[in-house]
Amino acid sequence: MRKVVLLLLIGFVFSCSDDVQIPEIIQPCQTVAASFASDITDNSARLNWCGSVNEAGECLPVTGVTWTASWGTLGFDPDAGTIIDTPTTSINITGLSPQTSYEFYVKSDCDLTNNEWFGPVEFRTSCPAPTSLGVANVTQTGATLTWMPGGNEIAWEIKYGLVGFNLEEADLFATGNSTQHIVNDLQPNSEYEFYVRANCNAVTDGDQIGSSSAFSGPFRFATCLPPINLAYDTTTQNSVTVDWDSNAQTTWEVSYGEAAGFIPDNGTITTVNNSNFTANGLCPNTTYTFAVRTVCSSPTQSQWFNFGNVTTPQLGYTGMYTYQEIGNTDEPIFGDPATVEIVNVSDTERSITVKYLANLDMTGTQPTMTFNFTLNCDGTVTVTNDQDTNFNCGGANVLLGQGTATPTAYNMVDDTTIDIRFVEDTGSAMCTNVPLTEVVIRLTKL
Repeated sequence: MRKVVLLLLIGFVFSCSDDVQIPEIIQPCQTVAASFASDITDNSARLNWCGSVNEAGECLPVTGVTWTASWGTLGFDPDAGTIIDTPTTSINITGLSPQTSYEFYVKSDCDLTNNEWFGPVEFRTSCPAPTSLGVANVTQTGATLTWMPGGNEIAWEIKYGLVGFNLEEADLFATGNSTQHIVNDLQPNSEYEFYVRANCNAVTDGDQIGSSSAFSGPFRFATCLPPINLAYDTTTQNSVTVDWDSNAQTTWEVSYGEAAGFIPDNGTITTVNNSNFTANGLCPNTTYTFAVRTVCSSPTQSQWFNFGNVTTPQLGYTGMYTYQEIGNTDEPIFGDPATVEIVNVSDTERSITVKYLANLDMTGTQPTMTFNFTLNCDGTVTVTNDQDTNFNCGGANVLLGQGTATPTAYNMVDDTTIDIRFVEDTGSAMCTNVPLTEVVIRLTKL
């Protein structure tokens, strides 16, 4: 009983004293249980770590902790490495050198003396992945798979199968030091894809970290017989004709567009059932690219095959021309026949200035007139509204534009002839000799 009273008195004394401090309980820093590198390429890697690990060896999530990671080349001082603070348990690092050994450390962001770096964990970057994947010699049952080295590697491995095959489960084929591989077990009219990676060492057992590059791919192709013997046939100022050998096929897609930045899938695409195609509505003095592929079935197609570049001719139409109206049964608008001069041609603006020199076959008309028209790439003609042709008809001049005497279309017949279709209309009741009708004006170089 005396002991109990004594203890109560001691407790009372301490509880009433201002000088007595209860020791603070210091929590230890969050430890790191494991760390490893993943997703290693020739210039990047992902650094991972775990705050705790379960009995199965799996990382368990840890929240509310800020981590500090440090990485550098083999043997570096972690306090002097590349330091990254992060609330997550993994970071992606880039800008690494190919086939180089690195290591990293990690710890929680804690200033206590018990906070030690965990590590090092070593990893090695791979060699660069192959580039420029392609196929050649495609048949209905085989193809040659091709690629280019990404660096100095000398051995490669490939995987291939029908589009969508499981890359992890597919067979791996070693190609030795060859940058191509022939496959001959394919199904006709089917779509395939392949991947290729480099062995980073001349000899590898496949288990060494960094011994293989990442896979490049997929590159897709089809066992659909391609068109052959592609050629440009005829080229005019506003049209190009291409042809090819059918290779026993019947349907193709042709794609074309201006050469700068041309991608066949983004071009103007037309399906044809003949082994030739003419693209109209092109622009003079412009460089185009054409490509064609076979359509075996929907959606199976061969790869695109490029014709290369072709440049349409310039509008070289300056000089003296005869003038003829075709299809006009009434008295001609400008006199027929007549002699005209094309005095200016602009490839940039695609415009032509025509000066009529003839003394026109109508009373009260003036001996010359000049107007401009623009040859549009779609084969139409436009003019500036209200151009006065100086053709006086009963006191009312014939105007171009606004539905008066409006050119609507043109055709480069050959290197010396231009046809321009007009809709005649003076808008004046006094000009009874000019009916509302379409007339083709043919200019033929002298």
